[in-house]
Amino acid sequence: MFKLYTDAAIDMVQSGKKMFVDTFVKNEDLSNSLHKFVDTQTEYTKKAVETFSTVATDVYKTVTDKNFIAESLKTVKDSVREFTSSKDGK
Repeated sequence: MFKLYTDAAIDMVQSGKKMFVDTFVKNEDLSNSLHKFVDTQTEYTKKAVETFSTVATDVYKTVTDKNFIAESLKTVKDSVREFTSSKDGK
């Protein structure tokens, strides 16, 4: 569902760019080159948003897992214990 909305928003912006080119660039070769550039931007942006969404979902799943939290707290406790014991000279 998220992908549907993001793709629609990206397409809307990119269509606006193409309309700008069609309105103000009268040289056909230049216009075609700019359209190709906008198409490439569209592909890149959609892939970047999709990748970010996947990474964000994976990170969320990882950091909300009970085992991750327990392991992280154990690491912090061990680090604090080492820091405080070395400070006391023990």
